[in-house]
Amino acid sequence: MIVGHASCGHVDRALERFRRMQISGVQPSEYTYSILMSVVFATLGGRELHGSLIRRGFSTSNVVLGNSLIDMYGKLGLLDYSVGVFLGMKNKDIISWNSLIICFCKCGHGEEALDTFKELLQSGPRPDRITFCAVLLACTYGGFVDVGLTLFSSMIDDYGIPPSNEHFACLVNLLFKAGRFDEAVELIKEIPYEPDCLVWESLLDACAIGDLNLIEGMVERLMEVMPDPSMAYQLLTRIYEMQGKWESLVRLKNTMRSLVKPVVGFSWIGMKNQIYVFDAKQLGQPGGKDVYCTMRLLTWEMEDEAVTSRSTMIDSI
Repeated sequence: MIVGHASCGHVDRALERFRRMQISGVQPSEYTYSILMSVVFATLGGRELHGSLIRRGFSTSNVVLGNSLIDMYGKLGLLDYSVGVFLGMKNKDIISWNSLIICFCKCGHGEEALDTFKELLQSGPRPDRITFCAVLLACTYGGFVDVGLTLFSSMIDDYGIPPSNEHFACLVNLLFKAGRFDEAVELIKEIPYEPDCLVWESLLDACAIGDLNLIEGMVERLMEVMPDPSMAYQLLTRIYEMQGKWESLVRLKNTMRSLVKPVVGFSWIGMKNQIYVFDAKQLGQPGGKDVYCTMRLLTWEMEDEAVTSRSTMIDSI
């Protein structure tokens, strides 16, 4: 039940189930705490959970619990707590290091994130692809362009990690924010597969600071070779709006409408062992227009009834 509530984003219900479980005498396990800590960042229940953990004798020597606490406090913006948990862990895996580096990034401490990465290289486990995503993000926040380029090359050459869309997106964002637009464009051209939404989001961010004519030309070239140019169309729409090119915007939207196939919603109803399927706004069924007329009349009747009820309540007051 706790997992179900947590996965649906019902944090309060998950915490309530947790409290009821304890009242009923069922002892929570490390797994229970780990699940709860992954969702309570949206509330103030994080430290309450940590206190419960300590009272029940659980220790951050458990790597899973320690990692969950680092991540939870980082999402709450309590960086000192994340660092304290990390330093108190006797055993640390790569997830522990990655979690702390990401916490520094999210709190805007790019230099501390890179310092933690240096410590990892000296005394920790081998970095993975998530580690390099985190340090490239740290370079973006700190504006360390040359460091980011060096780390990107080291990831490929020294650690044999093939770059993913996430890595390319971080590097594109880093170059754009540094004003190195030509290099960013060339990097996008070198991506060996179709750029995903992360790369396009980096380009959207660049629209606010970059040469719109350059970005427009690049997007138009990419649209010619992409199997699915929908993201490129959205980006180009944003660029035309920012430039005030309203005629181009109208032509682009007309082109988009001609290419996009409308998605029809279907529903069904069972009556007398027979299934009837119909699509949205379908009037072709026998008596279809009569059904819509009747529905409209019912709506008017309900609105009139609601007005009458409110008037009666006011009169009684």
